[in-house]
Amino acid sequence: MKVKDLLETCSGSFHTLEGDQTVEQALQLMLGHKVSGLVVTGKDISLGIFTERDLVRCHLLFPGRQINTIFVKEVMTAKLIVAEPCDTIDDAMGMMMKATIRHLPVVDKGQIMGMLCLEDLVKTHVGALTQELHYLKDYILDLQDAAHD
Repeated sequence: MKVKDLLETCSGSFHTLEGDQTVEQALQLMLGHKVSGLVVTGKDISLGIFTERDLVRCHLLFPGRQINTIFVKEVMTAKLIVAEPCDTIDDAMGMMMKATIRHLPVVDKGQIMGMLCLEDLVKTHVGALTQELHYLKDYILDLQDAAHD
């Protein structure tokens, strides 16, 4: 299965905020949309990503500073690891595991077209394995029936 196929079946939606917004504003957006990561933009380009892990980094980098005084661009992850629509689900999962990330923007022609989360990939992978297990069980039952004949 390709990443583009998974984007069609799962929401793949993503939400953005500007880098000069505060961490407090980012958290309000995350809570409002029930997501754990936001794409950080500036002048119609993607600058990075802000996730729950960046919130933890925020407290380590700026101890004692209030989150309404810290800008997202100060604590975001600037280096985006991305997938392309033609990548396989296994490739996408491998990228996420290697980089120890849980959010993977999908980019086509330089534009983010969706966001996959680790949960999307695991559900798809488990679904495929479950389907394969059923096929194998049926195959074994057919073999047993043939042996009894």
